[in-house]
Amino acid sequence: MKKTTVRQRIFISNAVTILIALFAMVLINLGMVKLYAESIEKEWQQTMESVIDSDQVEELLADWTIHKNSFILLFLVDALFCICALILVSQICTRHLANHISKPLKALETGANRIRENDLTEEIDYTGDAEFETVCTTFNEMQQHILEQQERNRKYEKARTDMIAGISHDLKTPLTAVKGMIKAVLDGIATSPAQTEKFLQTAYRRTEDMDMLLNQLFYLSKLETGNMPLHQQKLDLTAFLRDYVQGKQSYLGEEETLSFQVEDRADELAGETESAHVMADPEQLQRILDNLLENSRKYSEVKPLQMEITLSRKQDRWQICFADHGVGVAAEKLPYLFDEFYRGDESRNKKEGNGLGLYIVKYLTQAMGGQVRAESKHGLQIVMEFPQKAESADEI
Repeated sequence: MKKTTVRQRIFISNAVTILIALFAMVLINLGMVKLYAESIEKEWQQTMESVIDSDQVEELLADWTIHKNSFILLFLVDALFCICALILVSQICTRHLANHISKPLKALETGANRIRENDLTEEIDYTGDAEFETVCTTFNEMQQHILEQQERNRKYEKARTDMIAGISHDLKTPLTAVKGMIKAVLDGIATSPAQTEKFLQTAYRRTEDMDMLLNQLFYLSKLETGNMPLHQQKLDLTAFLRDYVQGKQSYLGEEETLSFQVEDRADELAGETESAHVMADPEQLQRILDNLLENSRKYSEVKPLQMEITLSRKQDRWQICFADHGVGVAAEKLPYLFDEFYRGDESRNKKEGNGLGLYIVKYLTQAMGGQVRAESKHGLQIVMEFPQKAESADEI
C-alpha cells in the first residue's frame, strides 16, 4: 500500500478546509440572496398592483423570476470559479510549503543513510526554521556521540587485545622461571640445601607475582560487574597510614624504603589533634596503596628506591601523596595513566605490568568520594584527596 506523503497530506488538508469554508459561505449567501429576492419581489408586487392591472403584473413577475434565477445561476458559476481559483492557489502554496519542509527532512534522511553506512564525519548543515534547526542540531550531537563512542570502543578493544597479550607475557615469564627453578632442584643442580632453598624462594616469589596478577584481573571483573560493594566508615588516616607503612617494612626489599610523614599545617587550630578523619573503606584504601606501591617498585627504575607517603590538609579535604624518587613519567603521558589497560611503556621486554593498577586506584578513589591526579616531580607522585569527615557533637 502506497504511503501518503507530507505534500499530499498538506494539500488535502488545505483543500478540505477551503472547500468546507466555501461550501458554508455559498449556502449562507444563497439563503441571504433568496430571502432578499423574495422580499424585493413581494414589495415590488404590492407596488405594481397599485398602479397597473393584474395581467401586466403577472408578466412582470414572470420576467422577474427569470432574472432572479439567472442571477442565482450566475452566482453559483462565480462561486465555482472562486473555488477552482482557491484550489489552484492552495496547490501552489502547498507545493512551496512542502518543499520548505522537505529540505530539512531530506537532509535528515541523507544523514541517517550516512550513519547506516558508518560515515560519521559529515554533519547536517541546515539554517532555517527554529524547530528544524533544533532537530538537526540534536541529530549532529547524536552523530558526534556515536563517533566518540566508536572511538572509545576502538581504543577499549585495542587495550583489551594488548592486555591479553600482556597478561600472556606476564604469566609466561614467572611460570617459566618457576618451572626452571623446580627442574633445577629435580635435576640435582642445587647441590646444597642453601641452593635448594634459594631456588625454591625464587619460585615462590614468582608464584606470588602470578597470584597478584590473577587477583587484579578477578578484582577488575568484580568492579565492572558491580559486585564490589564499599563499606565506608569513619577512618583516621594518620593512624591508618602509619600502621600501613609499618606493616610493609618486612615486605620491602633491601634497597627499598617506605616512609610516612604528616605535613606541617599552618592553618592548624590551637589544641587540634593530629587525627585526620574521612569516610573510607579501609580494605579498599589498602588496596589503593598496595597498587601504588607495586607501581613504584615496577616502574621507578632506580636503586635504591625511596618511597614516601605524605598526609596534609587542603582546606576541607585531606590529601594523601604517594611519591617515589624514580624516573617519573613524561608530561604527555600523565593524563592517560589512570586509563584502563594503559601502559606508559609499550615495550614489554623492559617492564612487566598490565595497566590495571592505577585504573583501580582511580575507580576506588572516586567511588569513596575522592579525587586523584598524577604529577611528575623528582619522580612520580600520585595525589589523592578525600573530603574531611565533619565531627558531630557527640564525637567532640
